[in-house]
Amino acid sequence: MTIEIGSTIPSEIPLFHLPPAIEGACSFAPEKIYLNKIDKPYVIVVVPGAFTPTCSERHIPAFLTTSSINLLKEKGIKQVLILSVDSPFITRAWGDSLVNDKKEIKDELSNGYIKFISDAGAEWLSSLGLVGEPNDVFAKNGLRGLRSAIIVNKEGKIDYLGIDTQKGVVEKSGIEGVLKALD
Repeated sequence: MTIEIGSTIPSEIPLFHLPPAIEGACSFAPEKIYLNKIDKPYVIVVVPGAFTPTCSERHIPAFLTTSSINLLKEKGIKQVLILSVDSPFITRAWGDSLVNDKKEIKDELSNGYIKFISDAGAEWLSSLGLVGEPNDVFAKNGLRGLRSAIIVNKEGKIDYLGIDTQKGVVEKSGIEGVLKALD
C-alpha cells in the first residue's frame, strides 16, 4: 500500500512509545500506540533515524520550539508524533537529548503533546510505502523511514503528506511545510 491524501491512516500495526524517564526510577516497558486511539487531528513526523545529523540538527529541532508548538496548537493539532525506526529506548534517548536544556519543551513531552515513537523494524512504515534507504547496514532489517510529515484529520484521513526524497533536504517534512499545509 502506498498512502496518499485522503487515505485512512492504518491503525492495526502498533507503534511503541517509551514515556519520559522519571528521576531515580528504572525505565518503563514501551507502551503500544494504536493511531486510531489518539486524539485527532495530529501530525506524524517521520525521520530516517535517531541521532542522525540532518534529523538532529535541521529537521526535528524546529518542531521543538515554544513558538512552533503554540502555532500547531492554535491550528488545532492535538498531538505531534516523531517517528523513527530505532528501538523505543533509542528513540526516547534521542528525544531527551533534543530537549535536555528546554524545560518548557520537556513539559510537552511529559504531558504527551509530543511523543517520540518507534516503528522498530519499519513494519508500519512499510505498510504505507514510506521506507527509504533500503539495505542500510546500520538500520534494523536494513530499513529507514522516508523523511516525511503526515497530517491526520479528525476522521483519521490524511490531509497532508510531505515527503523529502533528497538526502539532507528538509522542506515538505519540516515545520514550515506542515504549518503551510495547516493554513
